[in-house]
Amino acid sequence: MKYRSIALLFALLCTSVLAEEGMWTLDNLPRQALARQYQFDVTPAWSQTVQKASLRLAGGCSGSFVSAQGLVLTNHHCVSRCIAQLSSRDENLLEAGFVARELNQEAICPEIEVNQLLDISDVTQSIHQTIADLSPQQAVTARKAAMSELEAGCGQGDHKLRCEVVTLYEGGRYHLYKYRRYQDVRLVFAPETQIAAFGGDPDNFSFPRYALDMSLLRVYDEGQPVQSKHYFRVNPAGAQVDELVFVTGHPGTTRRAFTVAQLVSLRDLILPQRMSYLAELRGVLRQFATVGPEQERISRREYLGIENTLKAFRGRHAALSEPGFMEARRSQEYALRERVHDKRALRKTTAGAWDEIAKAQLVWRDIYTDYSMLELMRGYQSDLLAIARHLVRAAQERPKPNAQRLREYTDAALPQLTQRLFSAAPIHPELERLSLGWSLEKLREFLGPDHPAVRLSLGVEAPQALADRLIRETQLADLSIRKALWDGGAAAIAASADPLIEFARRIDGPARAVRARQEQDIQAVVETNSTLISQARFQLDGTDNYPDASFSLRLSYGQVKAWTEKGREIEPFTTVAGAMARATGQAPFAFPPSWLAAETQLKLTTPMNFVTTHDIIGGNSGSPMINRKTELVGLVFDGNLHSLGGAYAYDGRYNRAVAVHPAAMKLALETVYAADHLVDELFSAP
Repeated sequence: MKYRSIALLFALLCTSVLAEEGMWTLDNLPRQALARQYQFDVTPAWSQTVQKASLRLAGGCSGSFVSAQGLVLTNHHCVSRCIAQLSSRDENLLEAGFVARELNQEAICPEIEVNQLLDISDVTQSIHQTIADLSPQQAVTARKAAMSELEAGCGQGDHKLRCEVVTLYEGGRYHLYKYRRYQDVRLVFAPETQIAAFGGDPDNFSFPRYALDMSLLRVYDEGQPVQSKHYFRVNPAGAQVDELVFVTGHPGTTRRAFTVAQLVSLRDLILPQRMSYLAELRGVLRQFATVGPEQERISRREYLGIENTLKAFRGRHAALSEPGFMEARRSQEYALRERVHDKRALRKTTAGAWDEIAKAQLVWRDIYTDYSMLELMRGYQSDLLAIARHLVRAAQERPKPNAQRLREYTDAALPQLTQRLFSAAPIHPELERLSLGWSLEKLREFLGPDHPAVRLSLGVEAPQALADRLIRETQLADLSIRKALWDGGAAAIAASADPLIEFARRIDGPARAVRARQEQDIQAVVETNSTLISQARFQLDGTDNYPDASFSLRLSYGQVKAWTEKGREIEPFTTVAGAMARATGQAPFAFPPSWLAAETQLKLTTPMNFVTTHDIIGGNSGSPMINRKTELVGLVFDGNLHSLGGAYAYDGRYNRAVAVHPAAMKLALETVYAADHLVDELFSAP
């Protein structure tokens, strides 16, 4: 099995931290290591530029300002939802691509929010004081309330600010991040999916690669392009082999501080169920796409996303299933527990923490399927039903004091939620009926026909018949009706006869119940005891380390570097010539017509993609790769196969980040898309 090659990742688990390892917060950069190894001094001005030029796409990706006029560079796959929403039966922009020749042609993305980090403050003491001497169950409630209060005080009702308390070091530290929120974000340029995802699933998480996975957005404020003081000028020369370069982005989630018991739950329960579910859903969508061109168009983005996620999960599962990995993690955990036991004060507070987390995993095994199908809505896959549940829950939550609400309905979270709820993006009834009917069948299959929530959901109707009726009769596709229900609050929701609202009211009780149990019996125990373990590490080893990723701004450093595998050296750069040699004329190795038309004008030696030793994970998609002078020298869009185990460990010998070379961006914009205005904006000197 090819995923077994990931086993190479774990050979260094019991050795010291590698130089390139780490996703560092900007207020705790490895300054001494950078100075010692690379003779690079991180100045306040450098850090300020990096922080203000780096951006977060709130839906789960990264990006960066690349001009003084608010131009944003990110990946094509990060904005594919926007591109699909701007498409129609008559104009499929995922196939045709998009170029705005003038500002007034830039198209508003209905649901993209861009965040720029303004400030970081340490609020650890405040939260720790709030939860001191409380039971785990009391602490989880008090902690959430304290976080909501801090966020509300930071934002002060300004909808242009987004404040989030970020949990670091498994609760050992809490930082308050203040963002500038931009919700007027417009599509400027997107190549065709054929070239943005050239190689498709066969090339995904591999190298060599030949993809132009880039898109350009522009951020607006009060109807005008934002004047961005801090941005990365794009250097078409890129980076050289062994050159020090940085990735600054928003890695999603790593699990490197998990206990062995938590990792076993991932390996034996969570990942297998997720893979089984996604594999079947992929087959359903594949069959749907064969019905006709329109069905293929409206399902393509979701299908590609499932393929990507499924491949990533398989790689992670293979990593966790490698015996050498778990053996190494058990040895590490045992060694830490022995060190804790040797310290009398730590032994008293922390010695039992691992056992308490292990007990919580037993509860997790009992309720995970219920939690997944009911609260995470994997038994209710429908955009319209998700809207209905948000309307129902918001009507219950919004009247409560901010600190007592579910976290997704706090004042800090509402602007992004309402952007999605009131998006004018099209919702396709045919796809809705398919996905809801299929997922209701999974609900019955996973939980059993006699489960109270299944009986409450289905009544006497068959899953597909129920889905057909709900989607056919609902009026929630009408924005005015959604807004009326939102504005009318609990009274409007209670009076509504819309079938999806009625259904959402009916199923909300079981979902809330399993969520409450997860929070009280699992989350509370894990958070309390993980914090104890983290604090023990601080006492034993200090704080000169990086925390697990949490979709907050991080910096990693590394070099452009080849690697050797099975006796063969994998060169770090690919070229346009290599892409042409790989092209077969058949998907997924087919050039789009625009590239075929410009083929004779393309400079074949132009670098296309390249790899570096950076420590990255999902969420880093769209991250800028910059040099010492804060020039953008690459655009991260993927990792190699070995990087799939990066959620749990890092091995600089084999882990590689994969990036688009800026020379390929310049060549494409100039030669293929005749977008000289964008070339001037991107590549001109400041």
